[in-house]
Amino acid sequence: MPLYDVEYICPLHYAQQEALAKAFTNLHAKRFNTPRYFVNVRFTDVSDQVVFRGGHRRKYNRVILRTRAGSNRTNESYIEHCRAIVAEWEKIVGNEGDESLRTVWVMGALTTALEAGLARPKTGEENEWLEANKPHFKELAEAGDEDFIELMKELESA
Repeated sequence: MPLYDVEYICPLHYAQQEALAKAFTNLHAKRFNTPRYFVNVRFTDVSDQVVFRGGHRRKYNRVILRTRAGSNRTNESYIEHCRAIVAEWEKIVGNEGDESLRTVWVMGALTTALEAGLARPKTGEENEWLEANKPHFKELAEAGDEDFIELMKELESA
């Protein structure tokens, strides 16, 4: 259920958005043991948005991650994750002028969530939750739900 809000001021073409979405999804899935299906990435052009920082109008690219906090997620792991996000941005978009990624915020504000009728697990309990809910995922996949078809492929290939 993590949500990456990518707020950008420079033009981001569809191919760049897709590449960023895949990169952020892969980073999150690997670092936080989250199936890719549950990672959301949303893009918003904020080039006309009014933002003040320090009392002065500023325009900048930023990524805001809303995710679950937990005792197994340290500040260091979040900082490493932020650096990895910046590195992916720089590979895909660039790092000069309006292309640069100024800010990455991690907000451990996702207390819980409901996805396709299923309550998400606490951090650290993902593997048990996945096993317990696999029959339901399979049922949804067999009924033709494209997201759960992809989730089952991911779980079966792991």
